Amino acid sequence: MSFRLFKTKGFAIQASKAWITDDELREAFAEMLDGQADNLGGGVWKKRLKENRYRSIVLAKGGRSWR
Repeated sequence: MSFRLFKTKGFAIQASKAWITDDELREAFAEMLDGQADNLGGGVWKKRLKENRYRSIVLAKGGRSWR
């Protein structure tokens, strides 16, 4: 199964300022899929990044919302 990941322009700017790379975000997403993240409910997950220990909130909405 393959996934497409998207960043908003605002998030991309802030991630760049915090030195968070796309590779680090992809790794965090893969770990979230493996169950290594906190499920806050409602499609919201909290995952701490390894390199710089910043918290990342990943919002996921299924169905027609993203098509």
